[in-house]
Amino acid sequence: MTFRVLLAAALAVAVSAPALAKDEGNDQAPVKEKKICRTESVTGSLVAKRRICLTQAQWDEIAANARKSMSDYSRRQGMGSETGSGNGANNTAGI
Repeated sequence: MTFRVLLAAALAVAVSAPALAKDEGNDQAPVKEKKICRTESVTGSLVAKRRICLTQAQWDEIAANARKSMSDYSRRQGMGSETGSGNGANNTAGI
């Protein structure tokens, strides 16, 4: 009787060991993204520098936001000249 209990326990351990080994593989830490550091000058200072470290995805997002801001600015500037808005210096209709 004890032989059967020991055999059943050994069999249960042998069957569950591969399942436990697979679970350990899933608990791996996520791959850490590499940081890219850049040195930028501080506005208003001739000497001071600032080091900024971000991931490639973060640098890409900053670049995309800067491109979008410049595009929006350019579009707004173009619209202002087309509508004739201004200070009236070229307006001869009122003379």
